[in-house]
Amino acid sequence: MKKLVIAITLLLIALGLRAPAISAIAAETINGVLLYSPSPYGSNEENLTIDITENNPNYPGYGKGLSPGSTYRFDDLLRIENGNGFPVCVVLHSQSDLIRFYTSGEALQTISFSLAVNESISVGVEFSSTELGLMEESYSIKTFEGECDEAV
Repeated sequence: MKKLVIAITLLLIALGLRAPAISAIAAETINGVLLYSPSPYGSNEENLTIDITENNPNYPGYGKGLSPGSTYRFDDLLRIENGNGFPVCVVLHSQSDLIRFYTSGEALQTISFSLAVNESISVGVEFSSTELGLMEESYSIKTFEGECDEAV
C-alpha cells in the first residue's frame, strides 16, 4: 500500500521533583492526519506543547514535575484525527521504553490503529521516570493509506 507520511518528533522530559516535566511535541496536519492535544497540559499553538510544570497557565497549584522511579499515565493526552477521504493506519512507536502509548488497557512501546474517514481517537501517554534529571526521548508517527491489516 501507499505510504503517506513519516513524521519524527522529539519529546523532552525533565524528571525530578523540581525539574520542568514535559515540553515540545510538534503538532501539525500531515497529509490530512491531525495530531493535537485536548489536555489542559497541552497548548495547540504553533507547536503542541505538553507542560505539567507550574509554568503552565492551567497549572492546578501543586506538584513540581515527575518524581523519580514513578510511572505516570495521562489519558487523552493526544488526539489523532483522519481528515482524508480514505481510511488510514496510524503507527506510533517510541524509541525508548520510558514512553509508551495506549488507547485503552496496556501501554505499549508501539501501537497501531485504523481510522475511518473523519474518525478520531484519543491516545494516552505513559511516562516512566527511572532517573532524576533531563532526558530527551523521541518517537515516530507513521500513517499509511488503508486499514492497518492491509497497510502494514
